[in-house]
Amino acid sequence: MTKNPIYCAIDTNNIKQACELVGQIKSSVGGIKLGLEFFTHCGIDGINQIKKFGLPIFLDLKLYDIPHTVKSALQGILALEPELTTLHTLGGSEMLSACTDLRDTAQSKTKLIGVTVLTSFDEVGIKEIGIQNSLEDQVMRLTQLASLSKLDGIVCSPHEIRKIKKEYGNTIQLIVPGIRDINQTTNDQKRTMSAKEAVNAGADILVIGRPITQAADPEKAASDIFNSL
Repeated sequence: MTKNPIYCAIDTNNIKQACELVGQIKSSVGGIKLGLEFFTHCGIDGINQIKKFGLPIFLDLKLYDIPHTVKSALQGILALEPELTTLHTLGGSEMLSACTDLRDTAQSKTKLIGVTVLTSFDEVGIKEIGIQNSLEDQVMRLTQLASLSKLDGIVCSPHEIRKIKKEYGNTIQLIVPGIRDINQTTNDQKRTMSAKEAVNAGADILVIGRPITQAADPEKAASDIFNSL
């Protein structure tokens, strides 16, 4: 494998710590994922500081609101030119299509990625919020919605990769969090798999946070994971 599929999730509220960490791992990862915790504390200036390292940015804010509001928010995100950004597929086809129309009109190169079911959910959790489908069926339903709405990819757990790949092939990119080896704590992730297993199943991008960021040597941890693929 030549292209590094690892996007390290920088979940911190401290821009100095974030920059130090990215400086350590920049040669061992394929990109950086910045989420809500980072954005609400470090803002657009923080994103621009991380961009200086020259790595692709995955801005993961999971936009979910009425179509007009999400479209307006997305305009601001596209101006930052991240490699990828997320929309929540539960927003429905009208919201998703408004965003893909904006992407196309703006001729943006930013890929729009639909979040399906968070990896913190299990079968009990989705029933609690009123979803009667199984986890797998719900992910497949939302993947179909993302595909019909012309999103570039979806976020799914490692457990759904093979079924999605079988049905959609390479027509939709799979971004996969919940990467843990058997001897690592899963924290709040419930549907997990090792990096090698996920890549072999068909994952295009692996989102890996704590196994790298909380390691004694983050650069070595990232490099070891890449070398294991």
